[in-house]
Amino acid sequence: MRKIGEISAVVMLLSLGRLAMTIPNLEPIGTAALFGGALLSSRWMKFVIPFVALFIGDLVLSVIRDGYAAHLFSPSFFTIYLAFGLTVIIGNRMIGAEGRMKNVLGAAVTSSVVFFLITNFGSWIDGHGLYPMNFAGLMECYAAGLLFYKNELFGSFFFNSVMGNVFFSTVAFGLYNYYQKVFTPSVA
Repeated sequence: MRKIGEISAVVMLLSLGRLAMTIPNLEPIGTAALFGGALLSSRWMKFVIPFVALFIGDLVLSVIRDGYAAHLFSPSFFTIYLAFGLTVIIGNRMIGAEGRMKNVLGAAVTSSVVFFLITNFGSWIDGHGLYPMNFAGLMECYAAGLLFYKNELFGSFFFNSVMGNVFFSTVAFGLYNYYQKVFTPSVA
């Protein structure tokens, strides 16, 4: 039971960590899904704990950020949660309980790409006529998504997502692996 409490606490801290971030999409929420998916042993808790943490963070954001409440339960909300669920699966399948760093890095990048593809597909479907409903329109939506929030200091939403997932996943899994080695008694 101790392990589920520890991992749940890390997932919640990662989820709430996005409240302190000021750079769009450079946040630890993807790491929360990867961490829970990789390290929680219960098939159901792998999803329940990260989704509860994400939803609590969304509720807090809807109170403290102007306009965020309109996002809750919008069509984009559901594509984000779908992509988040797939991130949990990626954490489970690509990282697993050992949390090897090369697997963590691969899962961090893969989950960012999957998140980008799903959420931008959702934007294309619910684009309110912004993009034509054909293959060219979908590609136009993806191209616009790659450039969204581009400025001089930071890349884009997609670049920030990749960098955030890589950075926070490296830190979270690295610290947790260190904690396991130092504070978990070895079986002789």
